[in-house]
This record gives sequence, C-alpha cells and structure tokens, in this order.
Amino acid sequence: MRKTSLIAFMLMIPLALFARGSAEDDGITTITWWHSNSGIIQEATDALVEKFNETTGAENGIRVDAVYQGSANDTLTKVKTVMQAGDLSQLPDLVQLDATGVTDMSTYGNVYFIDELAADQGEDLSFMLEHALESMRYKGKIIALPFNASTILFYYNKTAFEEAGFDAPQTLDELTEMAKVLTQRDKDGKVTRYTIASVPTTYELCAFIGMQHGLSYITDMSNGHDGTPTKTVFRQEGTLKAFLEKWRALYETGGLSNLTSGVSAQFAAGQTLSMLASTSNLTSVLEAVDGRFEVGVAPLMKVNEEATGGVNLGGGALFTFHSTPEKESAVWTFMKFLTSAESQLEWHIATGYLPVNRHTYEMEEYKAHCKENPLFQVASDQLLASNPDVTGLWIPNAYDVYYSFQSNIRAMLEENIDIDETVNRMADEIDGYLDEFNRQNSNKH
Repeated sequence: MRKTSLIAFMLMIPLALFARGSAEDDGITTITWWHSNSGIIQEATDALVEKFNETTGAENGIRVDAVYQGSANDTLTKVKTVMQAGDLSQLPDLVQLDATGVTDMSTYGNVYFIDELAADQGEDLSFMLEHALESMRYKGKIIALPFNASTILFYYNKTAFEEAGFDAPQTLDELTEMAKVLTQRDKDGKVTRYTIASVPTTYELCAFIGMQHGLSYITDMSNGHDGTPTKTVFRQEGTLKAFLEKWRALYETGGLSNLTSGVSAQFAAGQTLSMLASTSNLTSVLEAVDGRFEVGVAPLMKVNEEATGGVNLGGGALFTFHSTPEKESAVWTFMKFLTSAESQLEWHIATGYLPVNRHTYEMEEYKAHCKENPLFQVASDQLLASNPDVTGLWIPNAYDVYYSFQSNIRAMLEENIDIDETVNRMADEIDGYLDEFNRQNSNKH
C-alpha cells in the first residue's frame, strides 16, 4: 500500500469506529447517536440510553450506542467533515445539534425531515408541544426532532432582593430602578456588588427583540426559519434600538457588569445579584449556591409594556438521515422513546430541560415534581404563555454574528458610543456576513 493511501486509511479508522450501526448477524439493529452532552447532562443521556436498550430496544431488536463528540460545534464539524468527504456511510444514525447547525444541515439532501419520517412510519407529531415544533420548523417542515429544549430565565438572589423589599422585575425599567438600590459600592465609589452581570448576544436578543410588538425578528425569512436570511430587520423596525435604550439606562446606574465569562460563579458567590441563563442551568446553579442564599427564578423582563411575545424555545434537537427501511424504523423507535411523556419527565427532572411532549405537562408526576420544586415550573409557565412564533435565529456565520452583538454592545456602553451608530454598525456587519454567504452559496439555496 502506498504511504499516502495508508495514512488516509488510518485517518478514517476513528470515524469508522463511531459511524452508522448496522443490522448484525444476531438480528440486532445497532444505531449510533452522536451528542455533545457532558456532566450531569451526559449522566441523564446515558441513563435514557441504558433504559431503552434494556426495555424498548430489547423488545424490538435495537441497540443504541451513544457517543460523546465534544461541544455542539465539535459535533457539527465532524458531521460536516463526513458530508464534505462524501462517504455518507460514516455518518451516525442520529446526531444532536444546537441551532447553529441548522443552516448547514438544511443544505444536505440526505437529511430526513422528521415530519416526513413520522409519516413514512405511519405516525405523526401530534404528541409534541406546539412551541417545540415551531422551534424546528424550516420552510414549513420539521427538520429535526426537538429534544433538549430550554428558554432563557432571570436568575436572582431572592434573599438580597427581598431584604431590599423587591420582587423579581417584570420590565427592564423596573430592574433599572432596583439597581439604584441593590448595587453596592465601597467608600471610594467602586462597585463591590453588581445587580446584574450580562453582555447580550444572540441568545438574549432572540428574546428581547422577539418579544416586541407581540412578535418581531432579528432578520428577514422569520429568523431563517423560512429560508436563509438575506438581511437584518431590527434597524428599520427599531427593535434593537428600543432594547439598547433600556440597556444603557441600566448600565448608567453602575449596577450592570459587562461580564462575558464566569457569570454563574460570580452569582453563586454573591458578587452579582442576578443573571440571564438557560432553564438547563437551574440544577447546576442550585448546587453551586449550596444554600448560601435563596435562589429565585422569574420570566425574562419585558423590554417595555408592548413586548408581549414572550420568549423563544432554544436548546437542541435530533437530526437523522435517509437510510435503509430497517434503520429508519429503528431510529424512529428510539426517537419516540426519547420524546415520550415518561422519558421527557425523567429528562426534565435530571437536567432542567423543558419537556417537549405536551402530555408530560398533564402527568400527575410532573405536577407533583413542580409542586415540590416550584422553580422548575417557572420556565414551563413562561414558555406556554409565549407566542410559539417567537423563534431562535438560524443564520450562517453564527459565531461571527454572536460576537458582533457582544462586542458592539459592550463598546457602546464602555466607550459611550451613540445608540444609533451601534445599531447601524451591527446591522451593516451582519448584513455583510449574509451577503457574503449568499453570494458564495447562491447555487445551493
């Protein structure tokens, strides 16, 4: 064998080890699931897989191998590498990705849209929560099955808020007024305790912009759910400016820390009294605080009284690919197990992710869990009260857009840049990313 051929062969071995399973001689169909779940999330993942293999899988001759592939971006990169190489046999049967992967996955012709898979199996998705389905709707079809669903919440030091006579704020204006009281300084005027730490990025802005006027978007094409976006719309609609005006007022109290990392640690240490974070952080936050103070969670504050749309459903979903009838049936069986009412209850309790099965919310076990752990119900109530059409952003150059929001908002505050200039700068940057992508991929969309 020539040296170059040997090297190429050796490089393919790791992928081959974790690629698609097959119907084996003993009649067991093995399917491979690539995911990015770590820590307590991986423990919950492994527990579900083990339960499936011992019950539904054993009854149907199916075995699942769950393979951790690093971060969500690492997992997407590995899928893209296989796709670009053209050897589709090296794909997993199932891959769990977050919203940053949708734009790429939508271009791959062998992705099996979930509503089509269900129909081909003689079933439908009527058991799924409407908000969950809308979160994964692409050009009128469901591109992936929602699984690890979450929303953004306001986490706060309930002990400190109550000592000052405050409940959780319902609007950004209310938080600004509270910050004038809650923020602490030393004798030299240096802030020693912030009211909130946050630099908004795509995650936060999907909600802060999406909630305005009952429903708003960051870009055209319904934030990319109707096709690849071509331009931003927050400039002409005034939604980003409306948010930034409130955010600057909060910053001017001195109570807003432009912290981009370590926010949860500072919150747990009592150095900042509130933060914006995912539903899925609740278990880990409670463990980190460890009873030093009472943790409160509340719905995300409204930008203004007209911002009635609520929040979008985020998190991740399960993508699959066209294969043999046996494999497709096995994948669907496993997907149904993962999103069953019972599995979603177990997943919710273990991780804090929201149930995507609408029947879970009707279960007595779920109601009992929420009664015993009322913080977990806040996210569910917020989601169910939100407009299902408030969606996350599916956009190419996702990480460039993320940092555009972060860097420009931080610069606006710290360098006292005009709000209109900030809005124009962000719109021009993101529109430039979209123009470049659409020029390079005009033959694919």
